[in-house]
Amino acid sequence: MRWEEKVHQQLQNISIKFSPYDLDLELITRFSVNKSFNEAYKESEEVIIKDNPFLRWRVLSLDDLIISKIKAGRPKDLLDIQKLKQIKDNP
Repeated sequence: MRWEEKVHQQLQNISIKFSPYDLDLELITRFSVNKSFNEAYKESEEVIIKDNPFLRWRVLSLDDLIISKIKAGRPKDLLDIQKLKQIKDNP
């Protein structure tokens, strides 16, 4: 199956790298937080990177991101969960 088909079927996310800023952005095509997109969007946070208004987007709330990664259960996500919990516990 080609990557485009995997994305369309919500089996794979899309990752983008902004080289001049050394930023990685992952577009989550499927997340599982037991709420609708609109509910998750209302609880999301707007983030501006390096005070550049052109690098502004909404991200899942920290709690929703942790829940989504727990449910995904991939080894990569399990490592992310540890880091995210440290961030949450030490703001």
